[in-house]
This record gives sequence, structure tokens and C-alpha cells, in this order.
Amino acid sequence: MSGLTIGRLRYLFEAVRLGGIRAAADFLNVAPSAVSRQLVLLEKAARTPLLETNRRGAKPTEAGLLLIDYYREHVSREEALVSRLDGIHGLEYGNIALGAVQGFTDDLMRHALCEFNARHPNVTITLKLGGVNDILNWLEDDEVHLGLTYGPGLDLHAARLKEIVSVVQPVCAIVPRNHPLTRLEAVHVDDLFAYPFALARPGYGTRKIVEQIEASEERQFNVVLETDHLIGLTSFVRAGMGVTLLPAFAVHDDVERGALEALSIKHDLMQKVQAQLVSRRGRELPVGAVKLQRLLIANMLAFKA
Repeated sequence: MSGLTIGRLRYLFEAVRLGGIRAAADFLNVAPSAVSRQLVLLEKAARTPLLETNRRGAKPTEAGLLLIDYYREHVSREEALVSRLDGIHGLEYGNIALGAVQGFTDDLMRHALCEFNARHPNVTITLKLGGVNDILNWLEDDEVHLGLTYGPGLDLHAARLKEIVSVVQPVCAIVPRNHPLTRLEAVHVDDLFAYPFALARPGYGTRKIVEQIEASEERQFNVVLETDHLIGLTSFVRAGMGVTLLPAFAVHDDVERGALEALSIKHDLMQKVQAQLVSRRGRELPVGAVKLQRLLIANMLAFKA
């Protein structure tokens, strides 16, 4: 088994991650023949095929998946070791990768990253924004250390992922001041269908909830704008064009200034949504990520009931 080297395992990992030998070769800046040769030696050492190729690219066999998992764990442990050694002399350098739904951005910057940066100015933060499924996939592939998700909760990925903290943060109707909905004693879903909406595109947590409500009510929201940018949703409302759906923490500053209002909606699906901080189960996080994790939980509005 001496042929199962970390260097060769990286070739396998990149071939699967990027979907083929040529793409892996371009990424690793080597010839495709070099990747193929290393994979042949790896299969010889493992005594079994590791890749299945088809029109969609390279797919790992069961043995290939085992070796890829081993490689990921090795990289994770190596990262944790380096982080611990750095931590002996204080957290001075390093990189922490976060994946987040856009609704967390302002809360994250103002209440967590600002303080973290002041304490650890030489630690770089990589922030990747996307939908819930993007973030869960990034976590599984170890592309990010921590994920900030918003939605009904973890489902298909639950076996490989771990909730660090989860707090109920209802979906609210976000409206400008003096909007007709603000004059109601209570806002119900039936009240929403009369107004134009800006909504996140399919794949985002709030949009999934809307789709479930539309199916149960057998009615469609009047969606006039779809976007994957938070600023597009809030600008739509500020311009008086209609309503959007977001958690209150996503528009906290606008509400504090009196520019927008966040109205509670009397519906179970709207009330039971969760803001979650997630990591990959079994991954040992580096020192910096652990410190940031504590700061996120302590300071962010999203994680306050």
C-alpha cells in the first residue's frame, strides 16, 4: 500500500472535484498524461479501479470515494495541526473560509467580522455567498469551514453535516413605512397575494417556503422581480414597488432607521424557519475558525432569539 501517497491522492481528488483528468491537469499545471500516470499507479496500489469515466466526466468508484474521504481528512488534520502550532504563538496569520446566505451579510460584517478583524488583523476571511444548497455542498467538500444557512433546516446532508447552533428566525413581510399591510392587526398569507413581490430565485431558503405555500394554497404570489442579491430585494421595497420576504435580522438597520418595517406573518411555515451555523461532521476546525465561531454565536443578531 506504499503507493497510496498523499500526492497521488490529490490527483484523484482534483480529477473528481473538477470532473475530469484534463481539468485536473489544467488546475494542477501538469500534463494530462502525468495525471493519468499517477492515477494508474494509485489504482495499482489500491488493487481496484478508482474512477469511472462517462460523458459527464470522472465519477469515483466506492474505493475511490474511500480514498477521497481519507485525503480530505488528511488535509483537514494537517490544517488543524498548523493552526495549533500557530496558536501557540498567538493567532497572527491564516485564512478562514465562510459560506453564507446573503441575508446574513450585514449582520455578519457589523456584529462579528468587524470585531474579529480588530482582534486578529492578519487573519484573512474568505466569504462565499450562495444559496443553501451551495453552502451545504461547500461544507461537504471542505471549501468552507463554517456555513450560515437560513431555511427549514438540514435534510439530505444531515448525515455529513452538524448544526453548531440553530435559532428560529421567522420570515417577515418587508414593507416600506405606511404600507397598507402595516395597518393590519395581524398579517396572514391571504393578505400577501394582493401585492407585487420581489423574491430570491429558486434554491434559496425563503423561496422554498414560498413554493410550499403556493402548493398548499393553490395560488401564486405576484412575483415581478427575481434576484439572488439582497440589495435588489431591499431596493425594490424602498422604491415603493412592493413587498419582499426576509428575516428581520437581514434588514435590522433599515428597520432601526424607520425606512422599512418587518411584519410577522401568521403561518406555520413562515414562523418555524431557522438561522443555522453549520460545519462538516468530523472535521477538526482550525483555531481561528473556532474563535470566529464563538464570536458569531455571541454577537450576531441572527443567533439571538
